Amino acid sequence: MTYISLKLKSREYKLVIIDVKGSISCAELSLIDKTSLIILGKARYKDTDSLAKGFLHELGHSLGLYDECVDCAQLSFGGYPNCAPTKEEAERWWGDLAGKDPRVNYIAGCCGNKNYIRPAIASLMNDPDKAEDFGPVNERYLRNILMSFIRGPLCKE
Repeated sequence: MTYISLKLKSREYKLVIIDVKGSISCAELSLIDKTSLIILGKARYKDTDSLAKGFLHELGHSLGLYDECVDCAQLSFGGYPNCAPTKEEAERWWGDLAGKDPRVNYIAGCCGNKNYIRPAIASLMNDPDKAEDFGPVNERYLRNILMSFIRGPLCKE
């Protein structure tokens, strides 16, 4: 196994474990300023591109993004920023992007619940093997939280 620790503010970190022989990948749903664990079962991925996309998917969870899959078991009750319980909530969260970006819409199904709403058909949080990026809504969220982290106090050893 390979261990990678990404140090954040104060004592918080993201611990990445790459299990060379394993096939299970998962991450704790967390935020940027919370300690969390990311596990990547390397045997699950067919090549390095697939492994990289799997890592980005799990990193997304560790930074607060929800699964956007329809057919998966309901893993959570969804939430901000990418899995709204209603269309009205989705309109509040990403309605400003829905009219401007053709990739953003109100798509039924998220977190294994066909009634929840996700922002895009293709996203690394939906199908990492087919998607090329996180999608505009998730990218805006990630950019905002990463920029707030960068602007905050830097960690000093």
